[in-house]
Amino acid sequence: MTINKPKAVLYGIGIAAFCSMLALALFWMLQSDWTSQRDLLISGQQLIVISYSSGYIPGVIAGLATLAVLFLALTLLLFAGSKGQQYKSGVIKFCTVAILLSLVSVFAGKMFFSNSWDTQAQQQGYQPCPGGTLLSNRLTYTAWVKNKTLCYSPEVKRVISRGTPEETQQVERMLQIQLKRKQDKLQ
Repeated sequence: MTINKPKAVLYGIGIAAFCSMLALALFWMLQSDWTSQRDLLISGQQLIVISYSSGYIPGVIAGLATLAVLFLALTLLLFAGSKGQQYKSGVIKFCTVAILLSLVSVFAGKMFFSNSWDTQAQQQGYQPCPGGTLLSNRLTYTAWVKNKTLCYSPEVKRVISRGTPEETQQVERMLQIQLKRKQDKLQ
């Protein structure tokens, strides 16, 4: 079988570039997500929503980087001739192990980051809402509150449906208005 080297090079570099660009985009999203999580934790709001989906991203980035290396290495081996063929099995073994490690890191990273976010939330005085109260339809989101009664509040449940930062800010405004009304009644 003959290989059309120009097409093979084009495909190999194209796939490697795509994987690299996707990994960079995921890295940017990861930084943005972690920054917003950290800001939420120090915000002092009565209710925050923690998303655990970003814990998967480091393993996915590692997998994409490994795929980019694999396709780039195999593309370069096309030009190495018979001498390069001895490296082919080594490259494939290395990338196989790296892909398996990145797959393991997808789940290990999720567990590590979930534990880290939970610990930080508890240190800030938050408690998780019990399952089935708020955000019961969101598998990777958990509502954390400073006052557990918010977990059972029908007003809060009407506002919090997807767990967006806008919804938590809306709940905070609603609670501030309720507090102001109570203070006005006392005066």
